[in-house]
Amino acid sequence: MAIDIDKSAATKLLHESYKACSNMPIVNCPIKDTIDFVMNGKNCLTYRYIMFTALLAKAVDSKIDILSLQAGDTSIGAYDARSLASKVVYPFQKNILGNVLDGANSDPLVNKPGRFLRLDKSNAAAGGDPTRALERLCDNLPKVQDSLEARKCVDYIVSMLLDAKAARDLQQSLIQENSRNMSIFRVREFMSELLDKGFGGAALVIVTTALYHLQYSDDEYKISAHPVNQSGSSKRQFSDLDVFRNDLPFIATELKDKPFSSSDVDHAAETAYKAHAKSLMFVAGRQSTFASQPPTYFDNARKKYANKGMYVGVTSIDDLLDIILSAHIDLNATHIIEIIAKTAESIGALEAQMWVYKRMIDKN
Repeated sequence: MAIDIDKSAATKLLHESYKACSNMPIVNCPIKDTIDFVMNGKNCLTYRYIMFTALLAKAVDSKIDILSLQAGDTSIGAYDARSLASKVVYPFQKNILGNVLDGANSDPLVNKPGRFLRLDKSNAAAGGDPTRALERLCDNLPKVQDSLEARKCVDYIVSMLLDAKAARDLQQSLIQENSRNMSIFRVREFMSELLDKGFGGAALVIVTTALYHLQYSDDEYKISAHPVNQSGSSKRQFSDLDVFRNDLPFIATELKDKPFSSSDVDHAAETAYKAHAKSLMFVAGRQSTFASQPPTYFDNARKKYANKGMYVGVTSIDDLLDIILSAHIDLNATHIIEIIAKTAESIGALEAQMWVYKRMIDKN
């Protein structure tokens, strides 16, 4: 029978760790090198949650199998890591540590690395750092043999996250200071430079989100950006960038920094229509800008869904920049730059996030 981890005990342990490490950070633990690698590895976010959750579970109950991920695992000591991650680890990092680990998905082990019955080197991984993270976790997590050792590891991770939060808070304060006197012309230049960087399509999501916050600033609107190439990561998601009005789907936005295809357009339109969105906007990034006019399949979609009551539009990101910025000459630059930085963080675009911080601090 699977072990049921006491979530209230786990929450209490994390809060105790937070208080203790705030006063005296922990700089070592039994598997320090593995934790360092996973916490700093590229594209290792799910493995960070897996590792943190496994060590927390072991710190609460020594009997758990530290490599187990699912209650259905046949090993003695199996437990439900996904539930512990979503109900304890995620809220802790978001509410207590200011979302420093990552807040793009409140159910972090829903992603593929967390869906196996247990950690095993044969599990599919994305190559590079994710594969190395999986291998190191399989080799070294079992070395943590009891609750005392696991607690040391938890304290070490919490200390790392506290350091990361302090560094981020300092960066954010510098951004606020350096963006205070930015003109709208400088804001547009900043957005344009970010779009040139691309960051695998993340820049397009970030800039469009910032523009939407200008355009839809009333309390009745909610804007929800999603990680690049993770369609459907939220149950309520109906496009790459969703706008809700009075908590109902309003505008769907499909963003692509490479050429759209006919199937892209058809799929996006049908998804938005089934979600009861009022309109769908296709925004083409700089790598997908149309030479003269959009391909005919956009017009076909426009006509098809007009008959069904959903508006379909298409624009380039540069046209959208000019249309929205020209209507908001008196924008609050600090607010917009903060939205850009927070969106980069929320969608897990670490490289874009670091570029924003460095660009604001170095050039302003």
